[in-house]
Amino acid sequence: MILTVVGLGSRSAGDDAVGLALVETLSKTADRPQVVPLLWEDADALTLAHDLLQLPGPVIIVDCAEMGMEAGSWRFLPLEHDLLADHRGMISTHGLGMAAAIAMARELGYDHPIYLFGVQPFDLAISPGLTPPMRQRLPAIQQGLCQTIDHLIPPIPLIQTRIPLAIPLKRSVLAMGIESKNALALGCTDEILLFQPLGDAADPLARTVLEDHARWLLDGGDAVPQIIGVDLHPDLFPSVLGHRLAQERGLAVVAVQHHVAHAAACMAEHGLQESLALVFDGMGWGGDATLWGAELLHVRPGHGLRLGTFAPVPLPGGDAAVKNPYRQLLARWLDAGVAIDPAWCATLGLSATEVQLWTHQCRHGLHAPLSHAAGRLFDACAALLGIAPSAITGEGEPAMLLEAAAKRFVGDGSQVERLPFSLRQENDLLLVDWRDLFRQFPGDRRWTQDETAYWAMAFHHTMVDAMVQMVHHGHECTGLRSVVCSGGVFMNELVAVGLRVKLEQEGYRVFQHQRIPPGDLSIAVGQTWMIGGEKLYVSGCADETHIRPGG
Repeated sequence: MILTVVGLGSRSAGDDAVGLALVETLSKTADRPQVVPLLWEDADALTLAHDLLQLPGPVIIVDCAEMGMEAGSWRFLPLEHDLLADHRGMISTHGLGMAAAIAMARELGYDHPIYLFGVQPFDLAISPGLTPPMRQRLPAIQQGLCQTIDHLIPPIPLIQTRIPLAIPLKRSVLAMGIESKNALALGCTDEILLFQPLGDAADPLARTVLEDHARWLLDGGDAVPQIIGVDLHPDLFPSVLGHRLAQERGLAVVAVQHHVAHAAACMAEHGLQESLALVFDGMGWGGDATLWGAELLHVRPGHGLRLGTFAPVPLPGGDAAVKNPYRQLLARWLDAGVAIDPAWCATLGLSATEVQLWTHQCRHGLHAPLSHAAGRLFDACAALLGIAPSAITGEGEPAMLLEAAAKRFVGDGSQVERLPFSLRQENDLLLVDWRDLFRQFPGDRRWTQDETAYWAMAFHHTMVDAMVQMVHHGHECTGLRSVVCSGGVFMNELVAVGLRVKLEQEGYRVFQHQRIPPGDLSIAVGQTWMIGGEKLYVSGCADETHIRPGG
């Protein structure tokens, strides 16, 4: 959309020139490619009506106007068909009847929105240039005009990272990303552009900006997207918006599973066409009614195969359990067959009713979705050591506290005791089972600082050992010795460095994120790479293809 900003006025009548001055300054300072500033000096009603007909879209008329307000103040309002009658007494200070001019343009066929940015004058005496008080007010009025323009047309999306591609994409793709940490990506031939993060798309303002930016990219120049990429979860706002935009424009939609997109983002960074992937995070929709987040994948463009994961455990209350790690610890003990210690409940101030409710949810699957996620294991272990808050205030808080505790350990971390876990296979899927860990620590216990540091370090080394075992399984299945690592867990230095060292010692090639973070901001890049780099067989308009792991 092109927005025209027109400055009206006369330079020989004092403050009547304020519209011209504001738009002149706008043309010199504002970097808004979709805004066209024009100066229509000494225009009469007939000239204004004629010139409006030449404009391609909406217009803001910036003019000095008698509005009965305090001098130097401004007002922004739409001048639409049903509002014109209310403004027929509003007279442009150079004798132009604003309502009459707009009514004439409407009758001649101009049907775009018309807005007035009116400024109340100080003095209109015949004199060259603005009055001193108006010149003093000009910067504040200019800021108000710029804010008004940005409200109508937000600034264009800013490119944060360019990712050059070793192999060109087969098609241009607009990827909508994920909800919690949203960022758009655009794939165009030999590079993927990741745009500035927009924040949580659950926020109404972020949703508005996301839609504005997506529409701007869809209306772009040579790289107009041919396909829109979304997350596999159908209810996330970026997915809903992607489907709506595709329907409007007759484009195909391709849904990419969350963890496959994570892996693909890291592969795109490093120019890989096929690799094993470890994707460990808090959770992501798996498409099989469970929450994934500790995934061993075999990935290439358009293809993802799930080879391994953590054994699932219920989350009593769903999101409520994510916010309260002690609910998760209770679920871990129940899953391991450990009786809940009344002393532990008393220490935490948990009532018998709460414990009974959570237990019932876990045992009967009532609002207790199954989670494979590594992030939830970090939460439960932080709760086990008594360092997790009862109500978290930020994402990943228990995991960060657990890492901080481990870094306080004094000694050779490689020599600490390993915590128990077991491996089993179900339908060719390797499962890492952590029940033995929670059986080892079955009830209420007071930990010293040294004990907390020791067992926190032991947990990190055990996590790395489990990851290595998963990679061994992946190598046995595929013969591949390249491993990409993605997901928020790899923000943990002890895990990221520890895994790299171990795998490289065994002859594996390990690839971790360099240009983009390992968290959810990378999702849109992965969606783009998975869709743009593979032959997709979609027919008709607004069809949907799914890229999800088998296994």
